[in-house]
Amino acid sequence: MNKQLLKRWAAATAMAFSAIGTINAHATTWTLTGSLITHDPSVYKENSTWWITETSDTGIGVKYSPDGHAWTQGVSIFGGGLSWWTQYNGNGKTVWAPDIHVWNGKAILYYAVSTFGSQKSAIGLATASSIAQGNWTDQGAVLTSAPGNNYNAIDPNFFVDKAGQPWLSFGSFWTGIYTTRVDPNTLKPTGSWYHLAADSSGIENSFIMSNGSYYYLFVSKGSCCAGANSTYHISYGRSTSVTGPYLDKNGVNMLNGGGTTLDAGGGRFIAPGGESVANGVMVRHELDSQNNYNGVLFINDLTFSNGWPTY
Repeated sequence: MNKQLLKRWAAATAMAFSAIGTINAHATTWTLTGSLITHDPSVYKENSTWWITETSDTGIGVKYSPDGHAWTQGVSIFGGGLSWWTQYNGNGKTVWAPDIHVWNGKAILYYAVSTFGSQKSAIGLATASSIAQGNWTDQGAVLTSAPGNNYNAIDPNFFVDKAGQPWLSFGSFWTGIYTTRVDPNTLKPTGSWYHLAADSSGIENSFIMSNGSYYYLFVSKGSCCAGANSTYHISYGRSTSVTGPYLDKNGVNMLNGGGTTLDAGGGRFIAPGGESVANGVMVRHELDSQNNYNGVLFINDLTFSNGWPTY
């Protein structure tokens, strides 16, 4: 998720990166053009338009596309910052890992404010009549953490189980990933927390989805932003219950460091992570080793083979 890339965000987001040829690193990778510099992209298709929200140091970054292939940089949400953010991120403007969806006829956007390596963090919520309308109203913090807690309130992911109950997963490093129900009306967390995954090498950016009889938990593990030494990679496990246990292909519980690697990158593009899934595709960033290790948008068709996800 962090974060050191934010220093060069303003310059990087203006760059148009052609993906023809160079981004065909995986067999089912989409060919992308336009504004492709990104970090922690969350994807959602509303009607015929594809939307991405992303980590930014000027509010919540936005991209849009008519077809999911050609991307345009949009106007940041709350680009001037919000006053309550300052106590968590210092500058009042930096936002991490926003998570965008449509629920009960309105657009919803969870996001995180914090600083690198800190547990003084908050997950905020904004709502709008639609993503395209963009009339966002901030609802404030719905979950916070402080130094000494055994969790970190960042990297939110909203999902709905097969019974129609909404949930929020969250967490980064420390003791890892958690989930809790959210109230269908207020969209605020309610009830018990469930511990889903942990890893001593670092774990964050959870994303949960269902397919067939299973729920799948995707996470980003390792170091996101250390240039050539970045070790980020996307791992997963599955469970018959939203609350786990999530086991990898070898039967190892993700609470015990388990997780099957989906993508570790390689070659020019390394350290994939910040993943999200919508409309049968997985979206994530990968670091471009030939362009200052800026994060670049990748999209792949996500399929399932024998009950396990694959590109």
